[in-house]
Amino acid sequence: MTLIVFAAGLLAGATLDLLLLRTLLAPPFRIWPTPEPGSWQSLIFWGLFRGGMVLTFVTAALDWNSTPLLDWTRFIPGLPLGLIGLFITVCGYFNLGLGNTYCGADGLVTGGLYRFSRNPQYTASIIGLVGLSIGANSLLTIALSTVMVGAYVMMALVEEDWLKQLYGAPYRDYCMQTARFLDLQGLLALVERRKPSRQTS
Repeated sequence: MTLIVFAAGLLAGATLDLLLLRTLLAPPFRIWPTPEPGSWQSLIFWGLFRGGMVLTFVTAALDWNSTPLLDWTRFIPGLPLGLIGLFITVCGYFNLGLGNTYCGADGLVTGGLYRFSRNPQYTASIIGLVGLSIGANSLLTIALSTVMVGAYVMMALVEEDWLKQLYGAPYRDYCMQTARFLDLQGLLALVERRKPSRQTS
């Protein structure tokens, strides 16, 4: 059963990666961002994407702790990474808005989480998949997570030309100021500013 689920997840994820790669390298073909709900691109993309993600989690559950790589201490990094990834992904939906999340044109969002990343939901989802892979201690889960991470990376890349056409100069300026995945220097600077100052009497 585990191998069947894994094979189905691998097929879904690999097919999605190939379609995204073609979108990236051979326009005007475009599987993402999808033209409109109900289009063949939308049906195929969301079927493969959701199928790949769900089957990754199911494989993790079925193949849990099957590989003698890590002991219980794996939960020390794995659990926080998984929870942080999930939390930021959910927050990103509210920050971006449902319309924009599903390829709408509800306005360019540059504040909140989008101040530190042009793709905070993708970045957080990648972090969550890393946490899942560590926690599951499963080579099959690592393989599927890697395939889905590839999908997130290519989704971020193929969106950029679409967003440049949609929003023009404001988006180009935003790209110049904000990291594609994570602005570590900006986050560290924010933390430093929020530290209480130490004053000597």
